[in-house]
Amino acid sequence: EIGGKAVDTKKITMPVLNIFAEQDHLVPPDASRALRGVVGTKDYTEIAFKGGHIGIYVSGRSQREVPPAIHEWLKKRS
Repeated sequence: EIGGKAVDTKKITMPVLNIFAEQDHLVPPDASRALRGVVGTKDYTEIAFKGGHIGIYVSGRSQREVPPAIHEWLKKRS
């Protein structure tokens, strides 16, 4: 429920890219992976990267790996 209105995640039918960090202690990978079972899209992709909650955004590794992965995912859908 958001703003007092029921949310039906099965109505999410557009492509979904779920990116998460393998060592995230704030949003554990299993919590991120749970998205797969609740959205209605047939085009669902998960990409896990080494690192933690902040590291996936600011580490040198993430800067080398995450943007190209997003680019490739988008490129396949353009």
